[in-house]
Amino acid sequence: MKMQLNLIGPGRLGRALARLWHAAGLLEPACVLGRDPARTEAACTALGADRSADWNTLAPARLTLIATPDAAIAETARHLAHAGVVREGDLVFHCSGALESDVLAPLRDNGALVASVHPLMSFARPESATLTDVWCACEGDATALAVIEPLFRALGAHCFAVAPGGKLLYHSAAVLACNHLVALMEAALLSMEAAGVPRDTGWRCLQPLIANTLANISQLGTRAALTGPVARGDRATVQAEIQATTQMDEDVGRAYRQLSLLALRLAPEGVALNRAEILAS
Repeated sequence: MKMQLNLIGPGRLGRALARLWHAAGLLEPACVLGRDPARTEAACTALGADRSADWNTLAPARLTLIATPDAAIAETARHLAHAGVVREGDLVFHCSGALESDVLAPLRDNGALVASVHPLMSFARPESATLTDVWCACEGDATALAVIEPLFRALGAHCFAVAPGGKLLYHSAAVLACNHLVALMEAALLSMEAAGVPRDTGWRCLQPLIANTLANISQLGTRAALTGPVARGDRATVQAEIQATTQMDEDVGRAYRQLSLLALRLAPEGVALNRAEILAS
C-alpha cells in the first residue's frame, strides 16, 4: 500500500510535489487543507485527493507536507499538533529555504519525526514542474530524512545536507546566487544605459562574458576565475569606477564598492590595492 500524503498549503510548490509523487506512483494524496476553499478543491481534483479538510476533519497520514508561506509554518505546526491527527512516528516536513525543521517542534514533541527539504528551483508552473537534476537542501531528523530523501531522489533530484543552524546562511547563498544576481545584472544594465548603450544591446554584449565567467568558476574556482581591476591591483580604475557608478546611482555605487571589497579577498597576494583605498573612494 502506498504511503499517504496530507498536503497543508496547496500553493505552487505543494501542488507540484504532490502531483509529481502521485504521477510516479510513490505517494497517494489523502487530504488537502488550505485557506482558499476554491483553490483547495481545485487541488483535490487535480491531485486525486480524497477530500479537502479543515482542522476538525483532517485525517491522519503517514507523511504530511506543510507547504504554507514561511510566516505561517510555525502556526500551522501548532494547529496540526493541537488537532491530534499526527501520530507517533508520522513524518512531517516543510520546504522553506530559510527555516529549520525545529520550527516543527510542537509536532516533534508529540512524537512525530520532522525535517525540512528545500528544492533549489522556482515552481512558477506547478503543472509542468520537474525535479530532474534539481538540488535539494535537507535537514532534520535522520529517520525522517531516510524516508523523505528517497522520494525526492526518485523524481531525479539530488539531496545534500545542511548542518543544524545553517539554513539562514544556506538560503542567503541561494539568494545571493539567484535573486541578487538578477539585481546585479540590473545594475550592470543601468551602467550600460548610462554609457549610451541600449539595454538590449548591453544584455547581448554581457551574456557571453557572464557565461564565460561561470564556466571559469566551475573549472578553476572563484580565486583563479577573478579578473579585472581588483585582481590587477588597478587602484585608479577601481576608485574612478566607484565614483562614476555612485554619481550615476548611489545604490549601484555602494554595490560596486562592497563587491570590490569582496573581490579583494580573492586577489593575488601582494596586489597593490587595499581595503582603505576602496573604502575611501
